[in-house]
Amino acid sequence: MMSRSRAPRARALAACVMLAALTGPTPSARAEVGAVVMLTNTFEFEPRTVTIHAGDAVEWRNGSRFTHTVTADPKLGGATLPAGAAAFASAELHPGDSFRQVLSVPGTYRYFCTPHEGIGMTGQITVLPK
Repeated sequence: MMSRSRAPRARALAACVMLAALTGPTPSARAEVGAVVMLTNTFEFEPRTVTIHAGDAVEWRNGSRFTHTVTADPKLGGATLPAGAAAFASAELHPGDSFRQVLSVPGTYRYFCTPHEGIGMTGQITVLPK
């Protein structure tokens, strides 16, 4: 039997679960995946260039045995972004991890892998208007 002090907490948790079920996934989870990019053992993004539409997501999957990142932040390296676009960066992506980013500003995004930018692990995304 649940104690009285735990009952309000249990009801609040149940209400949160129900609210989450009613509202559905977050906007980024609902976005269409416009492109999948693999992170490889040869220190490349494959494919190196992709094209999506504004509002779509790019999903990077680390299929290698190395840790990589996806970094589109000019303050951290050689990334470039369209005017008005926000910088983004993944955490370290260990083998088997993935990262998804929704891009809504049309233009060209150049990104890199933080530990491997110096050996050419770079990529490009072209975002077309919706």
